[in-house]
Parts: sequence; C-alpha cells; structure tokens
Amino acid sequence: MKFYFFVAIIAIGLLGGCATKEQMILERSILSPESVEIYDVTTENALKEVHNGRKLLTGFPFVSNKPIVDFEGKFSNQFYDKIDYRYKFSHIKDVDFWKLRVNPFAEDFVYILPTWANGFKRVSNDLFTNLGFTYNLSTKEQEILKWWVSQGGILWVEGGIYSTRYDTFKKNGEINNKAIKKKIVDKSKNLHFFDKQVRTYMTVGKKVDYINYEPVKIPFKTTSNIAYFDDIQNLDIVTKDFMSADFMPKGRTLLATTKNQPIVSFIQYGKGGVVFLRPFEFEDKMYDGELLRWKLMYYLMNRMYLNEKKELVRKVEPIIVKTKPIIVKTKSRVKKIEKVITLHNLHFAYKSYTLEKSSLKYLKPIVSYMKEDSKRSIEVIGHTDSIGSKHYNYKLSTQRAKSVRNALIKMGISSRRITSHGKGEIKPITTNSTNRGRALNRRVEFIIRKR
Repeated sequence: MKFYFFVAIIAIGLLGGCATKEQMILERSILSPESVEIYDVTTENALKEVHNGRKLLTGFPFVSNKPIVDFEGKFSNQFYDKIDYRYKFSHIKDVDFWKLRVNPFAEDFVYILPTWANGFKRVSNDLFTNLGFTYNLSTKEQEILKWWVSQGGILWVEGGIYSTRYDTFKKNGEINNKAIKKKIVDKSKNLHFFDKQVRTYMTVGKKVDYINYEPVKIPFKTTSNIAYFDDIQNLDIVTKDFMSADFMPKGRTLLATTKNQPIVSFIQYGKGGVVFLRPFEFEDKMYDGELLRWKLMYYLMNRMYLNEKKELVRKVEPIIVKTKPIIVKTKSRVKKIEKVITLHNLHFAYKSYTLEKSSLKYLKPIVSYMKEDSKRSIEVIGHTDSIGSKHYNYKLSTQRAKSVRNALIKMGISSRRITSHGKGEIKPITTNSTNRGRALNRRVEFIIRKR
C-alpha cells in the first residue's frame, strides 16, 4: 500500500511539473513580442517600470457588460509582474471625438460591447453607421472615427445585439418568443461593414419555466492559420441573455472553430483596422479566453497583420520602446539591447544640425536612466526624410546625431558610453509623400545596451 501511495505522489508531482512547464511556455509566448509601442507619452513614462499587470484584468481588453469581481487571472505572479503594456482605450460612448480629431494618438483602442436590441438603431444596412447612431454619434463624429481608424487606431467590436425574455411581454403577461427572435433577425440581417458582408450567429437560451431560462454555454475547439494564436485551443461563450446575435464581417480570419466558423476576424482599414470577436468567457481558467485577449491585444498593438504587399505594417507614433531582448556580440563582451527609444519630438534649426534648447527637456529622462547604471551604454542614430540628396541627408543625420550626443555629454554622461552615427533617408518608417509622414521620418533613435 505504501508503495502505491509513493508512486501516486511521484506521478502527481510529474504531472504538476508538466503543467508548470506548459504554463511557462504560454507565458513566454505572450511576453516576448517584437515591440511595444507607446503613444502620446513622455520619455519619462516610457522608461518607467509598469506596475503589476494584474491590475489590467479589470480594464480593457478584459471588458464585460457584467461587473468583474475578484478575477485574479490564470497565470503566475511572475507573468503579471512582467506585463509591460502601455495603451489608451475608451468605450465608444466616452470618446471625445473633437480632441481625437486633433490628436489621433489620444486613443489606441475604441471598443464596443454587446448592445441591447431595443437600443440598437438600425437606420441602414451599414453596420458602422448603425453603431454610430446607436451611441448618438453625429455624422461628423462618425467620419472622425473612421478617419482615426485609417490613421492606425483599432476599433474593437465585441459580440452584437441581445435581448431578454421580458422585452416582448404581452398585456396578459405572456412572453412572445417569436417576437423576440423576429426583432433580433430584423435588426441584424443584410448588414455590411466597410463593404464587407456581415454574418450573424444566434444563440438562444433554454427555457426552464414560464419566466426563467438557462444561460447559453457553447464550448469551441479552435484553430488558426497564424502561428501566434496556436496556443488558443479552447474557448467558451457564456451569455446570460435569452437571445443574441453576434456580428462577424467577412474579413481576415484570425481565429476559427475547427469546423471553420470564424470567431475572430479583422478588417484592415488604412493603417489601422477593426477587429470583431464573439464575447468569450475569460474568467474561467479551464478555457483560453484570458489568453486570447492578451495575445490578441499584443497582436494588434504590434501591427503584426500584413498588407497587400505582404510587408509588416506598423503604426508609427511619437515614442516606440522595444522590449524584446536582442543580443549584440562584440569582440570583448556580449551586450544586450535593453531598450530602443525613438523620439520624434527633438527639433533642430531648419536645414541645420543645431539642437534647439526646447528639446533638451526630452533628453533628461534618458540621462537619468543612464545614470542609474554605469554598465549601460547608448547609441544615438539620426534619421531624415527624403527631401534633398541622399548624400546631404546622410551628412545631416550624422551631424544631428552627433549634436544629440554632445548634449548628452554636457548633461553628465561620459563620452565613452555614447556613440553616434546617421542613417540619412534609407530607413523610413512611413511614407515621405505627406508632411506628417516626413515629420515622423525625421527622428532620433536611442539604443540602450547593458553589459
């Protein structure tokens, strides 16, 4: 008996070890993105450590029409401690579109949750227009929202419309279930979104008695042709509403059931796009709902979708911080790239390499960060737009990088810890055909390494 008990203990230990190893693999798959983009923040914020990522579990993308109570997540403390997300988000009803028009980087995500069928305003076959009027957006605000998406924003649409059994009470107290279904069907049929046909997937609760019904629970086995989502295998839809219809336009399928039913789709629009997903349960640790939301957000933030030329498209913003460790080998030692910071707010005199004094304040946080650890070194790289000859732009970018290096030296960083050079116009990050594009291409990049 003791022998069998001993064997059982060993078996449990081995199984537990396997589970831990698998969990670690999943965590690494989320925590090793190519880059994390920071929008509309100061350099100081870009260099600060982020507080425990577990706090994000009560915000976007973990959003719900129901209050989130006591959800601690399915991953380890080490995982949440390493979460390095910085992003802005708002529900569509809370967005200040007039400010968004002036500063498109004020929001990274605008999200829409499932909408009560009686409140859904069907004014046309255009789902985008219907959603706009449902949330009382004027025609101009709808235009701003569409423009914001084209500039790189992500509109996150979750679910569709829903109804309860009480929405069609008759005068005698009876509930007309056929009337509920007709309302849902009439409001969701023949829709399109950005010229893409919209499919709807209906769910209906099982009646228990005259008033009560059971919540709908639909488990899915999933698959994806994108390797990044291979870890997502089991999802669960749980809706407490009696009847609902989820919207799913015909776009690029990011995730589907094993029966090829799309359950997460993406429509690219300009530099940004719109993602549609069915409202999956994420608080049940037996399923991959939480994992899906972490990975989907990283996927969209890093712009890992492809354009028609099959090239990586990335939204360009004032500050970009890359966090994936990169090993750089030299003859004497191995240095790891700790951070890569790109500043678009350093200004120089026109056709000159003289750094304006007003730009020095943006260098102070970098100086403070360098002073925290003497083992850190920094490489300053200058970039220009395509106006002028390649030779001229190369020389100008080199001089500007050297000017920034000199400023860092004057601010207290040893010259032995700083190198500089220019790239000219050969590394554009966006188009040079517009004023805004050229302004973003004129930038200074800081590569911080640590021995």
